[in-house]
Amino acid sequence: DVTNPRQCQKVTKLRRSCIRLHCSSPIHLKASARSLYQPTTSMALPVMEEGKLLVDALNTVKIQVQQMKRYLELDQLMDALKSASLMLAELRTSSLSPKQYYELYMAVFDALRHLSNYLYDAHTQSRHHLADLYELVQYAGNIIPRLYLMITVGAVYMSVPDAPVKEIMKDMMEMSRGVLHPMRGLFLRHYLSGQTRDHLPVGSDDGPGGNLQDSTTFVLTNFVEMNKLWVRLQHQGHSRDREKRELERRELRILVGTNLVRLSQLDGVDLEMYQGAILPSILEQVVSCKDVIAQEYLMEVVIQVFTDEFHLHSLGPFLTATAQLHPKVNIKAIVIALIDRLAAYAAREAENEDPEETKKQEEAAARRLAEKVKTQKVKSRENGSSGATLAPEADTWSTPQPPIGPPTESVTESAVAATASPSETESAGALKKFRGVPENVQLFEVFWQQVVELIRARPDLSIQDITALFVSLTNLSLSCYPDRLEYVDQILSYAGEKIREYTDSPDLHTAQTSSNLAALLVAPINSYQSVLTLLAIPNYAPLLTTQLFSTRRSIAHSIVSSVLKNETIIETPEDVDGVLELCHVLIKDQSDGHSAAPNGVAVNGISGSGLNGSQGNPRKLGPYSVEREEMAEEQGWVARMVHLFRSESLDVQFELLQMARRHFDAGGERMRFTFPALITSSIKLCRRYKNREHLETDWETKVSTILKFCRQLIFILANQVDAPTIALRLFLLAAQISDECGFEDLTYDLYVQAFSVYEDNISESRAQLQAITLVIGALEGAKVFSVDNYDTLITKAALHASKLLKKSHQSTAVGFASHLWWQEKAHLETEAELEEGDGKPAAKTEEKDDETVKAFPHQDSKRVLECLQRSLRTAGSAIEEIVTVQLYCDALDQYLYYLDHGAPAVAPKFVNSLVELIAASIDNIASPDVHPSQRAPPGLIEGVQTPEMISRHFYNTLYYIHRRKNANLTDPRWEGVDIVGATLKMGITR
Repeated sequence: DVTNPRQCQKVTKLRRSCIRLHCSSPIHLKASARSLYQPTTSMALPVMEEGKLLVDALNTVKIQVQQMKRYLELDQLMDALKSASLMLAELRTSSLSPKQYYELYMAVFDALRHLSNYLYDAHTQSRHHLADLYELVQYAGNIIPRLYLMITVGAVYMSVPDAPVKEIMKDMMEMSRGVLHPMRGLFLRHYLSGQTRDHLPVGSDDGPGGNLQDSTTFVLTNFVEMNKLWVRLQHQGHSRDREKRELERRELRILVGTNLVRLSQLDGVDLEMYQGAILPSILEQVVSCKDVIAQEYLMEVVIQVFTDEFHLHSLGPFLTATAQLHPKVNIKAIVIALIDRLAAYAAREAENEDPEETKKQEEAAARRLAEKVKTQKVKSRENGSSGATLAPEADTWSTPQPPIGPPTESVTESAVAATASPSETESAGALKKFRGVPENVQLFEVFWQQVVELIRARPDLSIQDITALFVSLTNLSLSCYPDRLEYVDQILSYAGEKIREYTDSPDLHTAQTSSNLAALLVAPINSYQSVLTLLAIPNYAPLLTTQLFSTRRSIAHSIVSSVLKNETIIETPEDVDGVLELCHVLIKDQSDGHSAAPNGVAVNGISGSGLNGSQGNPRKLGPYSVEREEMAEEQGWVARMVHLFRSESLDVQFELLQMARRHFDAGGERMRFTFPALITSSIKLCRRYKNREHLETDWETKVSTILKFCRQLIFILANQVDAPTIALRLFLLAAQISDECGFEDLTYDLYVQAFSVYEDNISESRAQLQAITLVIGALEGAKVFSVDNYDTLITKAALHASKLLKKSHQSTAVGFASHLWWQEKAHLETEAELEEGDGKPAAKTEEKDDETVKAFPHQDSKRVLECLQRSLRTAGSAIEEIVTVQLYCDALDQYLYYLDHGAPAVAPKFVNSLVELIAASIDNIASPDVHPSQRAPPGLIEGVQTPEMISRHFYNTLYYIHRRKNANLTDPRWEGVDIVGATLKMGITR
């Protein structure tokens, strides 16, 4: 460091004379400056720990600060300056680490604020003139105290009116060159930058007060000098401490970057000044320093601190400088940071746009791109070439277009294209902007050329870095140019080429590369409202097929989620085929899926045929149950997507379902979850045809075809994937729709199939009860059958009901089967149709002379009574009396139903007898010793059946009879019901 004050005085002699010309009335100091600022001989410090040295330095600063404050309060400025000089001398140390030196610096910085406030007040009160003090403090014996005091006084001097700010800035800048030690110099210049930031001139005058140009020169010069000191810091000390010095340098980087923050905060800095003076100076220093740490940090700071508008118009110079950085610099991170910032800017600007307009642009772009693909394929066929060889020649618009010329030429062209001077902009008038990007800025083209050149010029770039660049380019394209699908396709095509180049490289299968490729493929899904846009990107599906199983599965999840979230309607068979092909990893078996579980059962549902036939150890198959749940959830999403396959044309709608079936056929065990959605959609289509029977001439043929289609799918469910319960329900649902359409033979066959499923595949007792109840319920509403067919089916149903394993289940099922012999007319049909001449319901409405006699409404009260009586006999044979009483109560409900609906054979006497039987037995079920309170019910009702519940059931039934008898209705059948004894016993009064 320069320690001779005379040398510094010679350097600044001219400037001091200029300063004196602007001084109004110099004040004569009472004490001699030389007596107060005698040079002190530096003593060699003893070796001690850094922590102890810091404590001693802080104690010294604390003592000198107290003395300085006391002298300032007594208006003894010379003594105060001497204390300040002693305090600042502690900053001469070289034994502290950057963190410790910063702590010492902050303590000194806080103390100098008190001195700054005093100097300003003293100047305004005419006690001391800052011009004289500025010259006086330069007589300090050591350069560190001298320069800190000079900056302190100079900064205060800059804040007063009519100060020669321009000369002061130049003088302080040149004097600061005297400190050559990297760490001390960095903190000194940081102090200079911080003290002067609020007083930098921003005007345009050329007077002594300075202007904006002087301020930018001052800050840029300070930045350049600080960066040089920062780079020099790596050469301090021994080579074995290189890692420690690099860590210290990273701790000090914010001191250098603060200068760029100052530049960005200067008022009046416009695009012209940024392009002409600020950015070139910064980039020149960054490139010339040839230091990896400095270049990476400073380029990052430039991206962060300056505005998006500046970056948009200076892409050329910035990217040119990026290509000239040190080979070890992480250029990928720099380019990605700039791309991501501009993409985020475009996304923010897009929030102010109309979503409907954005959607229209996407749809128009998709149609335009699809038309291009179609045109190219037509040309290819005319030339006799196959569609698989289109990419290199025919589809040139979708392949990457790397620059042909030398890198310098393309960079220059890019810079010209991306940089427009303000004067040109003004002469051209107000430029149109889309998402904040002016039309004259070819943003994507510049980045694309630079990235391609970078990849070609840097063979050492890993596939991880290359794919990360592709992700950022895709985000930029989607944010700034959402209607230019060819940009995204161009990136995906180039990505596919690079993947093929790295096929044998292990880096291609690393977690980072897979993550980057997944982000690349998911970006269009998240950006576009409709996943159908993906089908207009020719290189999307080919790139997807080259990915790992986990990546394909993740992308398929995103596609299905987007369809469901946005409720995307898929209207054409081609679109259904395209979407399901993108999701094929969820639909079909994959050869590269997870490893197989024991006995051929594949984990994650990869093999569908091994589920039912596996006889392995259940312990070994433990993880499979978890994967089965995941597969069920996935297939549930796919099944929900089926209901969005919609078309206004009924014929096209059936084509959509057939296309989906072709994909689902290869799903194996997945068909358990996807086929029901197809079947229910087909049944909806049948109803649509039925509702348009007056407009569709051949609707019967089409509906019959659809029902046969459903029958095939349900048969597969019942036999191939072992889902008998859902298959039986769907057979009954299809039979009901067929019955509505009047197809007797097809309806009969569907019921037969339902019985076959029941007989062959359902063996558990309660499941049989539930299944036969469903069959009875469906048959009870059948209208299309002839007498013979209907009688065959209901007899079979009653037979199955009577053959159930448990007596309680037999009783319940036979009671329900009684409804098969007492069909009710629809509510819309008149009572006249239900009655014959004497006003009584007809037993059967049959026409003997007609071959097409229909059984509906089939009513035979004698067979009803037979079923009810058999149900009671079966209930009476139950071992537990609580089960018998409960079944009696259920049978009583059935008797009351038929009594209310006028079944002749069901007379009031049967109701009376059953009520007396229940009343006599109700008390016997209350004993907890004989009948436990916790037991499963014998019938269809799930849960726990207790004596209290049975008693409440009987009470409610009696109360219903009681109210019905007391109603103002003249029904002789209800008059014959006598429940007086039972009502008294149960506590029911009038």
